[in-house]
Order: sequence, then C-alpha cells, then structure tokens
Amino acid sequence: MTHIKGAGQRTGDAGAMVDISGFLDTHHALIEAQLARILSAARAADWGTYRARFVVLRASVLDHIAYEDQVLFPEVVRVLGSENEVLALREEHERLRQHFETLGAAAPEHDPAGCMGELEDLNAFVRQHHKRELRVCYPAADRFLPGDAALAQGARALVDAARVEFGADLPPPLDLRGLQPPEPIVRIFAALERAPDKPLRAILPHEPVPLYALLRDRGFRCGGGTRPDGGYDLLIEKA
Repeated sequence: MTHIKGAGQRTGDAGAMVDISGFLDTHHALIEAQLARILSAARAADWGTYRARFVVLRASVLDHIAYEDQVLFPEVVRVLGSENEVLALREEHERLRQHFETLGAAAPEHDPAGCMGELEDLNAFVRQHHKRELRVCYPAADRFLPGDAALAQGARALVDAARVEFGADLPPPLDLRGLQPPEPIVRIFAALERAPDKPLRAILPHEPVPLYALLRDRGFRCGGGTRPDGGYDLLIEKA
C-alpha cells in the first residue's frame, strides 16, 4: 500500500500543482484500465485472476481515497474556507468503500450474475466520480494550491505504485494438488513468510476448511471457490 504523504512547505514552483491534477487524473485512468481487466476475468469466469487483480485494485483505490480525504481535501478546505467543494466527493468515497466491501465479501462463482452487476455498477460509478473530481476539485486545487511539493509527491506516489502493481504479471499459483498432508499447509505458510504483504493464490484438491482458523490466527484472510476441474482456488491476503 502506498505511503500517504502530508502537505509541507510551498516550493514556489507554480507548475507543481498542475502535476497534482495530472497525477490524480492518470491514477484514475490506471484504475479504470485495471477495472476493465477485472471485468474481463469475471466474464471469462476466471475467478483466480479476478480475485488476485481485485485485491490490488482495492488497495490502490483505498490509497487514492486516503490521499484525497486526509491530504488534498483538507488543503482545499483550508484555502477556500469552505467544505462545499469536497462534501459530495467525500460521500462518493464512502460509496466506493461500500462497493469494494460488498465485492470483497462476495463468492462470485456462486453468483456470477450478481458479481457482474456489482462490478458494472462500480465501473460506472468510478468513471462518474472521476468526472466530478475533474470538474470540481482538481481545478480548485490548481487555482489555490500552486507549488506544494509534498502534495505533488503524494499524488505521484499513487501513480508510480499503480504502474508497478497493475502492470506486473500475476505470479503463478501454488499448485498443491497431489501432495500429502500436511505438506500443502507447510508450503502455504512458507510462501506467506517469504512475502507476507503480497496476495498468495493456491490451488488445492478441495476446500481447506481446517486452514481458515490457522490463517486468521496469523493475521490473514482468504476467499476462494471451486474450479471447473474440481480443485479449489484459494486467495490469501494480509487482514
């Protein structure tokens, strides 16, 4: 997850604030492209790819929201002396969180039509929100917050992280079918120990119900579903 930078000393560079709008606009475009990939995976019922890409998208969107709510919007309110420019955007941020909470808790293979409907709603809402920010918030920031290097640094960090995370190929899943217990669990925890902050996808012969409590005790959450070939696709991430 991207580290959120706070506002700092003005640099006097009048062009820096233009970069903030440009970086946030670019980040929105990257988010929308990632959403398109997730929609394609859902249409193909490729739920393993869907889950892995969704986890990365959710983290990036929540970082974007946190930057605006905690860093950019307070500066806009400070210089304008009013919250009118950002109130509706804050409400839309809450709606975005609700969309991601709903999708994160869903089992799409059991209700693919419902998943697709929620994804389509999210896709439309993200684009609508982007247009509102371009029309309302970013121009106000450009006019009244020129030359804030820390604000620009935080916005650029969102873009840099998204380009790496969205552009990276998904790591191959651990295929643990054919192994005798407790070898699958041993390999899962060894992989989580090597990279605890990265999502881990594993393929097992059946749903690993006994594993769930062990993962929760170690600070992880998981979701999964049955594969067309009869195996079970599990995605594990840091809680």
